[in-house]
Amino acid sequence: MELNGKQPESNPAKDIFLSHYWTDDRRTIHLWLYEEAPSLAELYESAVRLMFEIRIPGRVRLVSHCVREICNQLVFVKVGKKSGGRLNYVERISQLTTLWKRKGFSIDGILPESGINSQASFPSSPDITIPRDLFFEITNIIKEHEETSFKIDERVQLFFVECVPENQLYQNSLLPLVNQWKNLTNWFVGKAHENGTVDADYNEERLVYHFQLFEQVLSTLAQSFYNTTDEIDDILEEANSSTA
Repeated sequence: MELNGKQPESNPAKDIFLSHYWTDDRRTIHLWLYEEAPSLAELYESAVRLMFEIRIPGRVRLVSHCVREICNQLVFVKVGKKSGGRLNYVERISQLTTLWKRKGFSIDGILPESGINSQASFPSSPDITIPRDLFFEITNIIKEHEETSFKIDERVQLFFVECVPENQLYQNSLLPLVNQWKNLTNWFVGKAHENGTVDADYNEERLVYHFQLFEQVLSTLAQSFYNTTDEIDDILEEANSSTA
């Protein structure tokens, strides 16, 4: 297989690529990622080794972290500057918290001027009047969240168009794949954070399934094999054949 006229040859210095689990498709993916962002190629290499060669404690979280970073950063590398940045939730909530306290509101669940805890059970809750600037600050955060969510969808769609130029006139046909990419990202994000779960608590078959689906999408993009919609249909059919 060729990628942009190049044979997907691995670095001869890396004996790792001689291992049987480094298939032609995986070498192609690695080469493509290396051309796009070498740091992501390193993460992919680590993820493959953790999946099929090295078994160390915390493996599921480490693999998930690698995949999450590849999914998020690859999109940003390709089209991030074309569709705006991310919403800094920590900063915006900190600003809201500061304003909330400055206006005399409590964060302990006590309703203002009533002494009643918001978790208490009573027939009817009194209406609460809040200052105009506090109301607009809350509204603006909600608006920014909605706009950012739309930009993320837009960015992922532009990512696929960027990778597959022949589909620029048929962007709507990419929506199912855009959604699948987001679902894959979310699946791994949900397992990348420390939550008290150990590797033995995870279903190995589900992990392998989602990782191989992730690779299938990357392989298809890397080889630019979207001459027809068959590739997309195959990915989506397999993805929908099993629940998350």
